[in-house]
Amino acid sequence: MKQTMRHTGIFGLVLACALGLAFLLASDLPAVAGPVDVTPLPPVEETGGRAGACYSFYYDPPSGPARPFIQMALDVGSRWDRFDFRWANIEKKDGVWDAGVRDGYDALVNDLDAAGMNLVGILLWTPGWAATGRVSGFWLPRFDVRPPGWYAPVARAALAPGAISAASSPPRGLYLPWNDPHNYWGCFVYAIVSRYGERVKYWEMWNEAEWDYFWTGSDADYAQLLKVGYQATKAACPDCTVLFAGLHYWDDPAFFERVLDILNDDPAAPGNNYFFDVMSVHLYSRSSNAYDVMSHIRSRMRAYVPDHPLWLTETGVPVWDDSRVDPNPTEYDYAATQEEAAAYVVQSYANAWASGVERYFFFRTNDADVEILREYFGLLRNDHTLRPAYVAYQVATTYLISPTFTTRVLTGSHVRVTLWGTPRGKVSVLWNGSPVTGVYTLPATLPTATLVDRWGVTRTVTATGVLTGEAASYVYTVTLPAATANLVSNPSDYFIGGDPLLVIESETPDEPPTSIVHALPEITYTPTFTVTWEGQDSGAGVWLYDVQVRDGEGEWDYLQHSTAVASSQFTGQHGHTYYFRARATDRVGNWSAWPEAPQAYTTLSLSSTLHLSIGAFFADENRNGAWDEPIAETNEITLTAVALRFVDGTGLDVVSPTVGSALEFTTTVYAGQSYRLQATTADHARMLSLTWPRAGEVYTETYPVLGLWPVTRTYLPLVLRQASGGV
Repeated sequence: MKQTMRHTGIFGLVLACALGLAFLLASDLPAVAGPVDVTPLPPVEETGGRAGACYSFYYDPPSGPARPFIQMALDVGSRWDRFDFRWANIEKKDGVWDAGVRDGYDALVNDLDAAGMNLVGILLWTPGWAATGRVSGFWLPRFDVRPPGWYAPVARAALAPGAISAASSPPRGLYLPWNDPHNYWGCFVYAIVSRYGERVKYWEMWNEAEWDYFWTGSDADYAQLLKVGYQATKAACPDCTVLFAGLHYWDDPAFFERVLDILNDDPAAPGNNYFFDVMSVHLYSRSSNAYDVMSHIRSRMRAYVPDHPLWLTETGVPVWDDSRVDPNPTEYDYAATQEEAAAYVVQSYANAWASGVERYFFFRTNDADVEILREYFGLLRNDHTLRPAYVAYQVATTYLISPTFTTRVLTGSHVRVTLWGTPRGKVSVLWNGSPVTGVYTLPATLPTATLVDRWGVTRTVTATGVLTGEAASYVYTVTLPAATANLVSNPSDYFIGGDPLLVIESETPDEPPTSIVHALPEITYTPTFTVTWEGQDSGAGVWLYDVQVRDGEGEWDYLQHSTAVASSQFTGQHGHTYYFRARATDRVGNWSAWPEAPQAYTTLSLSSTLHLSIGAFFADENRNGAWDEPIAETNEITLTAVALRFVDGTGLDVVSPTVGSALEFTTTVYAGQSYRLQATTADHARMLSLTWPRAGEVYTETYPVLGLWPVTRTYLPLVLRQASGGV
């Protein structure tokens, strides 16, 4: 019978880890069985710099001096590490840094930096001397059943009723200016960033602040903590990046919205990027969260502040079936087998690409500390043996890198995430979310492709023709394994899909297409003209074009975006010079770089000379355009006091208004604009609309006589109603 709860949790582990204890030393290694039969792929060299693996810095053995897991993290494709700078350990007394802890951080930062890792430092935990709260009584860990929909491990600290944790309470002086000596948080952030800012360029302001295990202040308190931390960081290191506290999310999904709403009301926020540069998020166990929840967070974030980058700074799934580290394994909710955890890596990594996540941090590199509570997230074990997830991460960081763009398509229970234009070509990641084996047909771009499984095993597949009507299309047909990772509490809920497959279509040679905007005449005499372009590709063929236009020395703007057409109309203004450039995208997603210089340009000269002459005006009573005689019978008399205006499309006079019995003038008009001649008397009126399609001409408009039509007036009866009490 399946177990529905487990006495374990990731964030209790972070507490147990204490990342400053004896300074950041791993616990004793557990006794384990022999190494598993998992062979790594070659070290990942080309990564795109997106992937990270948390806490790769541990010594082995705990007393050092080597940190072997750093190299193993690099080999898996990680180029980022993220760890705590624990204020409560560093500054145990006001203004006094613990020398041993300081030296430990110095060594840690030096070692990671020397290895080529990018570092994210988490600043958190209020020291007792600066805290606004105190702990009453002794506390012990308490481990709860995961609430419905809770996609993260659970471990909470049980405090005495009504007690407030000192470490999780807001610091004293928080609402003072950031650089006030009594704003202890501002002083600490400035000092720590000043010390390490040359090597640690990314600073996270607290951790999971919506969870009262980490933060017992209000929403406004956290908004202020973030603001002060941002100001202090930028003062110490202007080119450093500030992260919002990594969202636990499931404990309070609306927390970040309330904080953003508070920040949005701060008059200084727009000038300070709303006091954060990156939204940091933690999501576990359900592989679709990296798409669904991240997309939701981005959408809600945009409701309050301009778009900010999203980073998935913790993700993973614990394994329950590893008897080498847990002699009595039992299944529990949101835990997976080692094979399912490997599938999770590829699926969540692809989903994160599809939702626009910039950085992906797997929690965690190895099992240091987590074995204390029997919850195992590591890509590898503490004895250096590998879990299948390690190789799956190598597959992800090898093939799922640096796309030009990404798409995601659902077909029933089947998921397809396509990374276009990677260094490997067009990479389609496919998996099946149902417990029934499925067959997937993928439209083919090239005749052959490489199929890669999560072990990194490759084979060549050939597209086959499928008759559709009278035409044949080509597809790759693959079998997608069934999903097996379902909840203990709800067996019909599969939170990880079956083993994923990668279909890679690569050009040989893999070169971007070329494109050109066809030349335009140096001078264009019409306001609207046609811009044309073309492209060439030696492999899959040109698929789409982007075409941009620039007005003079202004900014480039899109004339066409992701279009298959090769021409477009453009309308400009007189005297302006317009520049054009194009880039093409081929059918595997490679696109050419924008050319630095414009590929075509033209200057619009839209002026012409108009000579207009009207010899006389008459009353055209029957509106037939002819001056009918005899006048005594037709009453089509000569009109002498005619008010005359010649105006442009906005109603402005082009020539000075006049009154007379004839009209003659010469003026400048512009092609494409509309003009009106207005002629009126007390009882007659006429309006002529005039336009000229082409510039650079002399236009002559001559009217020997022009009839004005009678003005028809309509009179409505005036109804008077006697006011009450009136006469």
